Amino acid sequence: MKPFPTQEIGSLPKFGWRTKPFRLMALTDDDLASAREWGERLQVEGRADLYRLLAKRYSFTEEEKKTIVDFSLLYAIRMCETAGQGVAKEPGLDLVWSGEQARTEMYETPVSSIGGFEFVGRVRSFDNKYWRMASIRGPPKYKENYHEEELVFTQAHTERVPKVPVTDAITIMAWSDNNYYTGRWADRKGLSPAKRGFSARREFTLELAKIIRRVISELIGKGVREVQIDIPAATQYQTEDDIKLVSEAFNETTKGLGATFSVHSCFPPSTGYGILFPHLLEMKKCERFSLEYGNRDTFERGLDPGSRVGFEDLKLFKEYGYQRELGVGVIHIHTDTLPTLEVVRDRVLYSAKVTGLAPEKLYVNPDCGLRTRRPEIAQKMLDLVVGGAELARRRSG
Repeated sequence: MKPFPTQEIGSLPKFGWRTKPFRLMALTDDDLASAREWGERLQVEGRADLYRLLAKRYSFTEEEKKTIVDFSLLYAIRMCETAGQGVAKEPGLDLVWSGEQARTEMYETPVSSIGGFEFVGRVRSFDNKYWRMASIRGPPKYKENYHEEELVFTQAHTERVPKVPVTDAITIMAWSDNNYYTGRWADRKGLSPAKRGFSARREFTLELAKIIRRVISELIGKGVREVQIDIPAATQYQTEDDIKLVSEAFNETTKGLGATFSVHSCFPPSTGYGILFPHLLEMKKCERFSLEYGNRDTFERGLDPGSRVGFEDLKLFKEYGYQRELGVGVIHIHTDTLPTLEVVRDRVLYSAKVTGLAPEKLYVNPDCGLRTRRPEIAQKMLDLVVGGAELARRRSG
């Protein structure tokens, strides 16, 4: 692998022409123009077929909706493959995926395909984005593989290394109403309320992990080499038992499986990721941690200790002798204010300096998914990732 390889670790924007047919909304002239503009910019294969289909504007059949989703996947893949074009000598991300285009979002898609859940209402997350919350009403059961079709499509349409992000058991547990397991532990005598609550969370989590392991095992059977376990809720519960459970759930999920496993986590407390140490490092098969740092950093250039204030807890990896791979978030994804290429370069070089990791082991990525950004902003963010990594390679020699 080349020095400072690049990756996207979350979602990509969904165009209006992708979402409106599923909301029973008519496409506008702007939607059609957007499909054409981005299709030409990204040189999407077969795009003329999409233009003809979208001209219908309304009342698409289920088969036509599937075709629209497939083209949305192609647009996302091409956004990854062309990132940095005109900015970097070697454009394109090294690890590619299709940016949640075939998913409702990272929680609802898996929950919809696991038995035992009942949706109970909508919850606001951030940036006026909402997700449907579910309650677990019985033991979770495997129903279907909810990522297989997406993986097979991605594999067929890129020559780069594809990966599949999979929402982990901790996050599904934390974002659900734990009705069934709370009830199971409610009358356990001799346990404090806190201990009963944790025991209910742990049982729910480990049962989910077994189902997710089956999903991943089937994806590995389809040839995937890179599997990213998404744990945005890693720090939602901050007791020591819950922090230990994050690693226990990962180990249960990946037990007996052969692939390159990475972990992506975001939304750390204001104090950073220190709360996860040293238990984070007990994830036996995790080859790469990808964490957010750009959103806590300044926009100043430089490699001195005072210039990269958002990256302090990176030193923990060196203190604990960490020698595996690390993905560093260098782009704050909840704002349209963008750093310069030189600032991104310095964030990359500073991360290498603090961790002591070889450049081949330090991946460069945005902090998180880009679904909250407009496509033009998201593309600029990917351009900065690729271009900033290239400047870092040149500076480091």
